[in-house]
Amino acid sequence: MDALLAKTSIGISELREAPARVFEQAGDEALVVLNHNKPAGYIVSQVWMERVLDALADRVVADKANARLSTLKSARVIDPSDL
Repeated sequence: MDALLAKTSIGISELREAPARVFEQAGDEALVVLNHNKPAGYIVSQVWMERVLDALADRVVADKANARLSTLKSARVIDPSDL
């Protein structure tokens, strides 16, 4: 059985009949679209997508910062007047 990664689900037929209503129904959460009772895809709001992309960007920056911290002891000290 396929895992449903959303609290709310709709049938693909309902999506075809009233797509705008489905987007409204999704609100700020993910909505799984079922085809023959199996997940066919997910619909997410713009707010939800922005939240996810921001979290991913933060994670990338944090990973880069953590990787650079390990090289901090070998860093050279530069006097700003030398620049």
